[in-house]
Amino acid sequence: MALFCFAHTAWAQELEKASVSGNVSASTGEALAGVTVVLKETGIGTATNADGEFEVAGITPGNYVLQFSFVGFETQEKAVQLKASQRETVSINLREKSFEVKGVEVIGKSAARLLNEQAYAVTAVSTKELQNSVADARQVLNRVSGVRVLEEGGLGSNLSFTLNGFSGDQVKFFLDGVPMGSFGTSLRLSDIPVNTIERIEVYKGVVPVWLGTDALGGAVNIITNKKSNFLDASYSIGSFNTHRLSLNGARTNPKTGFTVRANANYNYSDNNYRVWVPITAGNNVVDSAEVERFHDRYRSGNMMLETGLVNKKYADQLLVGVIAAANDQQVQTGTTMSSVYGGIVRNSRSLVPTLKYSKDNLLVDGLNVSLYSAYSITESQIIDTLSGVTYNWRGEATYVPGSNDAENPSRKATFTTLYDNELNSQLNAGYAISPKHSLAINYALTNFHRKAFDTEDPDKIQNKFPNTLSKQVVGVAYKYDPTEKWSTTLFSKLYLLRAKTSKEYDFGTDTRRVASYENSNKSFGYGVATSYFLLPQLQLKASYEHTYRMPWASEIFGDGLFVLPNPELGPEQSDNFNAGAAYGFKLSQDHQFNIESSFIYRKAKDLIYQVVSGSPETYYSNLSKTRTLGVEGSMKYAWRDILHLGGGATFQDITDQAETVFSLYSGYQRNFQQGYRLPNTPYFFANANAGFTFRNALAKESVWNVNYYYNFVEQYFLSWAKLGSRDSKKIIPTQSSHNLEISCSLSQGKYNISAEVRNLTDARLYDKYYLQKPGRAFYLKVRYVL
Repeated sequence: MALFCFAHTAWAQELEKASVSGNVSASTGEALAGVTVVLKETGIGTATNADGEFEVAGITPGNYVLQFSFVGFETQEKAVQLKASQRETVSINLREKSFEVKGVEVIGKSAARLLNEQAYAVTAVSTKELQNSVADARQVLNRVSGVRVLEEGGLGSNLSFTLNGFSGDQVKFFLDGVPMGSFGTSLRLSDIPVNTIERIEVYKGVVPVWLGTDALGGAVNIITNKKSNFLDASYSIGSFNTHRLSLNGARTNPKTGFTVRANANYNYSDNNYRVWVPITAGNNVVDSAEVERFHDRYRSGNMMLETGLVNKKYADQLLVGVIAAANDQQVQTGTTMSSVYGGIVRNSRSLVPTLKYSKDNLLVDGLNVSLYSAYSITESQIIDTLSGVTYNWRGEATYVPGSNDAENPSRKATFTTLYDNELNSQLNAGYAISPKHSLAINYALTNFHRKAFDTEDPDKIQNKFPNTLSKQVVGVAYKYDPTEKWSTTLFSKLYLLRAKTSKEYDFGTDTRRVASYENSNKSFGYGVATSYFLLPQLQLKASYEHTYRMPWASEIFGDGLFVLPNPELGPEQSDNFNAGAAYGFKLSQDHQFNIESSFIYRKAKDLIYQVVSGSPETYYSNLSKTRTLGVEGSMKYAWRDILHLGGGATFQDITDQAETVFSLYSGYQRNFQQGYRLPNTPYFFANANAGFTFRNALAKESVWNVNYYYNFVEQYFLSWAKLGSRDSKKIIPTQSSHNLEISCSLSQGKYNISAEVRNLTDARLYDKYYLQKPGRAFYLKVRYVL
């Protein structure tokens, strides 16, 4: 009986506990995430979520003072009187902290700027001013200092992303924190229009634990529109018969929390732009001419649908969804433009069920948990069945009677279907021990399985072996904020990889055979990132990481077309150091300046790089030692909200540092490339932009924007600089490109129209392998927002 009375009393006391909740925003009305909320009398506290909301529960009735603090804003307090079982609601606007710098007041921080002020070397690009542009994620990223998006052609062509000297899978991509590798080739950067994007976060070097990845040199996280209720529809048409359609929307019931979110995109282009190429007859080059690409059509579509509940006691969000994506592409060239095809095609289809869950203050105050899981089912086809036929760049076919060779002369005809299944799951947990101390842990699991079947060669021995890859990443981070000026994060990561595939043994001997092969690796990384505000508007940053990147499926298993498999490919590791500064200031109230610069040092071992040869095929291999020394900088200027200017430049010296290299036939030998820059990689590039905004011109409530973009790339070698004579070295020449766009918004942004011309001077532009990109092109876009 006494026990019952004690339990009853404790239960009754718990019922009498009060709580206080609410939201925190800036004076502009923008929700503030990460604001520290503390009951001063008890020390109990929490932090606001992504929507600026907070809740402190289990409070004994009484009088308290709530304290709200956030970097860049004035600390504010609010007295609350809590009665038994009361649920108090508080809404507060934080005032931006004002500083006097030579008599100049500097105030205000946008969401993108708050991200930029993290201890990590990160650039957050808001797309708010770009929503009416015809641009996609690829073009926005190409304007970030330290970034180059290397394209092999027009819309839908293969892309190679380089960030401060790292490229390919060394830089990982995420869509709302979801690894984009889950979608295969069905969803690419060029498939995501800018008006579906809220911002893009580019992490340079050190990657936060919560992304749960084994990126070697950085990561890109594309954040899509998160508004609760909206509709955004756009359609664009342009040169080379290019059409792009985008539909985005969300509907949320504020009472029940039920929400539905969807977006759909469609892309089409003939890519029939003109290129300067050699003309062959048989095996001989007989002429050079400017011709039209004749077999390069690309079309893709993707749809993302999510539904579930938000802002509930048991979940801030509980969403189930599905992503469906598909594309098909005619293949015009191989790895270089020395070959041309008229019959090769490839296509891909993906279906990805998803689950998202997150809850702040789960069970106890300060414990935030999120879970994401997705299962990708992808089917891809590579079709090269046109035997005994070769094409030249004029589209003229040469027939070889009796030949069984496919258009790719290095192999027989193929109709290969790849069946790829992949599970991706990430669990994040963070705990705020106090306003100054917090812990975070991440567990990421990836399981990949591929089966292949070739109808032209059903007995192909390599296809008898399954290709599987399992990868796990465990990360732990501790964050310490001793003052509002200083923040430091210590972290460590454990990487586990296990791959099973096939391998050819004893090449060139009587015992030559193909048999199973297994590869496993375990690695441990660690690092630190720190940030300090020397002045209110002058931030210093430094970060170091000893990190690993495990080879991915396409690198080990190949892509079934032009990328050959390498089952012995090992992980790469790197010591990365970044140091930089950012300074923002005003001259009077009308002139805003922002300057950023950083130094980059990378010392990598077993770097995974793409080997370039004279054939249309390529493969990935390990380069034993490389070093990157680089510097990048950017500057922005704004006069009121009328004029903005900006620009950035990057220099990166990436050299081979190995004294010896290993050859399968001759063992270790001297490395003649030591000290030379990596080929096929730009080392100096820059960009600039200028824009004007005019309001209420020609029509009331209208906004006109005129923007100009410039890109420059210094010439660089296609192959190793050591090879060949000076006159015979192949280079990718110095390039300059100019883009111009104009847009008009009416009825407070409800109706929008824009026009753009790219490559204004019709220059010959190249990125990688001397593959020519489109010439001058025109685009028109209409957009409706509700």
